[in-house]
Amino acid sequence: MTAVSYLIAGMLVWGGIGWLVDHFVGTKGIFAGIGAVLGVAGGVYLIVRRLGA
Repeated sequence: MTAVSYLIAGMLVWGGIGWLVDHFVGTKGIFAGIGAVLGVAGGVYLIVRRLGA
């Protein structure tokens, strides 16, 4: 359950930051997509680092 929460939280947080950047820059979803991918990558990193999976 912890692993799933790391993935979801990373995607939501970094996707939200990307959405804010999109809002201020005026693009339509480019940075939100990049942020979501980076959030998932960060979540996988945390899973491997903290849970040793």
